[in-house]
Amino acid sequence: MTRRCVPFVFVAGAAGHGAVTDPKPRQAIDGNLAPWKGLVPNPVPFTTPNWCAHESANSKDPRHLTGSNGEACFWFSNGCDIGCDKCDGAAGQKIPCCNQKFLYVGNGTVPSWGGEGIVVDPKWLASFDREKVRPAFVKYPDRKPTICDKKLRTINLNAECGSKEDFWYYTPWRYPGIAPVIDSCGSAGGRLEGQGNGGAGASYTQTPNAKVGDLGSKLPPLETGTVWKAGSDVEVSWALKAWHGGGYSYRLCEVGNELNEECFQRMHLNFTGNASLRWGGKGGERVYFSPEAKGWQVNQGTFPEGSMWRKNPIPRTVNEWYMYGASFEPVCEESDECKNSHNKTPADGVCKCSGDWNDEVEMMDTIHIPATVKPGKYVLGWRWDCEESTQVWGSCSDVTIVSDVLV
Repeated sequence: MTRRCVPFVFVAGAAGHGAVTDPKPRQAIDGNLAPWKGLVPNPVPFTTPNWCAHESANSKDPRHLTGSNGEACFWFSNGCDIGCDKCDGAAGQKIPCCNQKFLYVGNGTVPSWGGEGIVVDPKWLASFDREKVRPAFVKYPDRKPTICDKKLRTINLNAECGSKEDFWYYTPWRYPGIAPVIDSCGSAGGRLEGQGNGGAGASYTQTPNAKVGDLGSKLPPLETGTVWKAGSDVEVSWALKAWHGGGYSYRLCEVGNELNEECFQRMHLNFTGNASLRWGGKGGERVYFSPEAKGWQVNQGTFPEGSMWRKNPIPRTVNEWYMYGASFEPVCEESDECKNSHNKTPADGVCKCSGDWNDEVEMMDTIHIPATVKPGKYVLGWRWDCEESTQVWGSCSDVTIVSDVLV
């Protein structure tokens, strides 16, 4: 008998969202409809209607933002614990969310990302018993997280792995790839069919193309014009709508197969070389860094065995240390206003390569297409396993692989 995961929820909160931007994903199916095909509002709405704006050099918006991805970042799987065999699509997906959990006991200004002087609030700890609430709702209570290294974690880094203070111990990123999904290409709104829109970003603005609960694997192909040569290294990108830490991977599934985990897991792709953050779309400003040198790349303790994943390179902003504890240093030098935003939410654009809501940066990676991949049509699958929530994001993009044709 199978059992759906019913994650322990202390308080519901805003959901993290992200989607591939290049190659354009099938989930951008609404990008040619109003209002997304028009100018991006300022400020960018989160919902009603849902927006997944990202940077583009071709945009007429002075911020370089485009809405051409439609609602692509609202296709995900909600309520997915590493010990479950099914997701429950729950609206309240935080484990836990927005309560005060940490106190500053140092002197002077609250420190930044590293968390020096920040300790767990004993009142919070007394109210939360992870081990007591979890086993009743999972099929695999003995499935232990494999990500304990602080370099790979994205939230509450100062907690000893597996301790009572390690609140996000069972979230998907703590064992990359093992958590179930509703659909490998995401579900509209992260919900199960028939559940309807939920709270905390578990929603989808219905259009003639899709409605909440639709499965991404059933979306029609979207011609991207992307042609890659077997044996080559190619660049891909994704954008963050809202932060949930964790990490991500890329996979291929040959067209003609069912777009599910079984197919995608047969062809996990490796990252190669440096990664970068990019502003302004193609030809825009970049900051390069080495995930491997930083310890942000992993292929051990992942599923399937040996699959390669990278940590989300965007840390939370320091204004939320009281909820989430220590994070990690960003890859660029942030402004003083960003670094000193402990007691207030920083204004849009103040934080460049950190942030909870950052439409203006893309995560760029180079992936290797094995020489053994036979020519044909494929779907590139991107999977983002979150650490700050029981959520898994998915994007699926149509590509063509050739062998002996120069591209």
